[in-house]
Amino acid sequence: MANEDQPHDPEARALEKRRAREDDERALASGEKTREDLRRENAHFAFPRVRVTLRGTKPLE
Repeated sequence: MANEDQPHDPEARALEKRRAREDDERALASGEKTREDLRRENAHFAFPRVRVTLRGTKPLE
């Protein structure tokens, strides 16, 4: 994960995400983890199905 003191590097982040996906695929293929294990581990990255409405709000001034 990126250090907060360093600027955001989109290429490094993309590489980190790709490696994490590859690790998940290997763990699934080897039987080390189940799909349910991966869902549970990665659930905090998922967003709930919600709708945001700005109706009735006022613009910032």
